[in-house]
Amino acid sequence: MNKSFVVGAFALGTVALVARSANAGTVTAEPDAFLDYIEATGTQYIDTGVNAETGLKARIDFSWASGNISGNDWSLLDAAIDNTVSDKRNRFLMCHLYGGGGKPYFGYGVKQRKNPDDSFPFVGGQRYEIVTDMTDTNSLQLVQNGKNTFSATDLETFKTNGLVNLNLSLYVFACHLSNKAAWFSKGKLYELKIWKKNAQSGELDLIRHYLPCIKDGRAGLYDKVEGKIYYSFSSDNDNFVAGPVLDKPLDFVKWVWANGNQHFDTHVWGKGGLKSEIDISVRQYDGDRCILGARRGTGDTRLYPAYNYESQFRYAYGTMPGKTTINKVAPTNDVSFYMDTRYLIKSDIQDGFQSVTVSKNGGTPTELHKDTAYLTGEMFTTNTMYLLACNDGRYSEARFYSNALLYRTTIWDGDELLRDFVPVVATNAAGTAYAGLYDTVTERIYRQLNGDQYEFNLTNQVGAVTNTLRAVARPETRLEYVDSDELLDYVNLGVIGKDGIEMEAVMEWLRVPNDGAFVGAKDSYKTNNRGTAGIRFYPYHYWNGSHRNGYSAELFSLLKDGAGVSAMAGTKYRIVSLLDDGDQHYSVATTDEVGAWTTVGNLAQHVDGPVDTERPMYLFAVNQDGVARYPGKVRLYRLKLRQKQQDGSYALVRDIVPVRDPATGAPVLWDKVTETYFRNAGKYLLAGGGWERPFFVGAQIIIR
Repeated sequence: MNKSFVVGAFALGTVALVARSANAGTVTAEPDAFLDYIEATGTQYIDTGVNAETGLKARIDFSWASGNISGNDWSLLDAAIDNTVSDKRNRFLMCHLYGGGGKPYFGYGVKQRKNPDDSFPFVGGQRYEIVTDMTDTNSLQLVQNGKNTFSATDLETFKTNGLVNLNLSLYVFACHLSNKAAWFSKGKLYELKIWKKNAQSGELDLIRHYLPCIKDGRAGLYDKVEGKIYYSFSSDNDNFVAGPVLDKPLDFVKWVWANGNQHFDTHVWGKGGLKSEIDISVRQYDGDRCILGARRGTGDTRLYPAYNYESQFRYAYGTMPGKTTINKVAPTNDVSFYMDTRYLIKSDIQDGFQSVTVSKNGGTPTELHKDTAYLTGEMFTTNTMYLLACNDGRYSEARFYSNALLYRTTIWDGDELLRDFVPVVATNAAGTAYAGLYDTVTERIYRQLNGDQYEFNLTNQVGAVTNTLRAVARPETRLEYVDSDELLDYVNLGVIGKDGIEMEAVMEWLRVPNDGAFVGAKDSYKTNNRGTAGIRFYPYHYWNGSHRNGYSAELFSLLKDGAGVSAMAGTKYRIVSLLDDGDQHYSVATTDEVGAWTTVGNLAQHVDGPVDTERPMYLFAVNQDGVARYPGKVRLYRLKLRQKQQDGSYALVRDIVPVRDPATGAPVLWDKVTETYFRNAGKYLLAGGGWERPFFVGAQIIIR
């Protein structure tokens, strides 16, 4: 049925009232996937089950439907009591669109505010963030895109309402008007949080955290607090329009390296009250380098929680008339260009008071040097903050890019965690792997915004895998080889470097090193057979012009006719090595065009033992006390490791072959013994190539 109502001084027009469907509701389940958004077309709505009463706060990330919205009244998160006496109607309107010009509308108790700020009318199709605080009559406010639109005069007016309790639940995409759904809205919802003030502690408890999702082909909102999916209450056949399915992360990685061409939109509106922590290794200090920041389109209003200018960490809040006025963090000369130098930048930007510290490699934090002349009061930037660049409103573009390794970034609004960015590798709908940042709060991947040509290179701009999220599928394609880079690649084989290891491998040096590792581990502190500190366990190493293996303190050279045997780049070598309680057996062979092997040298001797480094051996490098040392530029065809058992036999513990990763299509190493992937611990991907053929699980490649 249709009715016409009048609320306050403006007409709401013809309003559709719809009773709740008996079949629609919630289900306790995990989503099949998360969505970018769900879209309401004007008939769907959700019952949150949250009573509209004093003590609630909401944060809403949304957009109204595109086009002309000035003639409509739409409710996004509302409840009200139907009463023919308009000035006695109780309202609890947390996000409402007033039809007279697309203005935001605020309703609390018997009062209402049609137009909190004339300068911020809603525009169809534009994304907004509304924060509505109704926790008590003293904190009533409506914040739109970072700007508080609720004046002190408004606050005093609304205080006269006292406490409000409608005994009606809040609806999403409609108003719960006396047990009916009214004033349906059209638009997209990206995220919604609702808090309730705890009567005992006075703290705000998060009671709903809705994220768009899909389950069994039906779109809805997944509440992370309850573990439930909320569907449209209008009817089972009137479903929300599903937005694009969000990409899923494959692997968490240690870092992403922005080389001065990548940046992210945090979608956090720049304003006072934000806090952030940034774990970063800065690679370049010249000129302007914004780490996290935004600037208004007019004037000198800046918000730079983390900035670098003239080789100095800097910080800006409010009106800063020129670069030289941006506050410094001292000492100014404590900078480094090395990849292993990490900084933790912490900022707390309350209105009129800022606390910023920088610590180097976990050391003592150094505090901001404040210039009190530029510590302004309440401010906002009218745009969102960019990460690894500045969202510069003057030019409507990203500027002042950073060159840095980014490990992690967290952003709070007061005590509310807004973003928790972790570097990841993900795949899009087409199956293409790419690197980005995964926000654990909103369950979505943030992709760098500077064009496809500046996507992170997975072979050198992405760190090692720290946690694999993908389902492990057996490989389908065998590759001939993988290649390592001598600066960024190594693989943890997970086999301790100690007596009783036999290795067989086929490899070649892409560049013959002066001191380069193939497989090895080293303890720098244990006593060796010379009585000094440092023991080696190197099944194969190359040093000073000769093939070698290492045992205890020594690096023994492969000999032929009494002389050391050198290597040539591009020559395929078969290495056989055994180290067992001082017994060393070691041979190197080369192959001709038809695959016949010819031994070029061998070594058999006994040295005082035993040796146990207590460290897992690395491939393509030496594990020296947990650090990859002496990396080599190597092409690996296959590798086997056998370990001595209690009965004296040798059991195969690693049978590693190059394959193509079924998730990313990239080269990776597969161990047929443990049926697991051995991934690069220095960066995300190895290079590889050569012939390809089907991989049959269980087939044995025999080293001859």
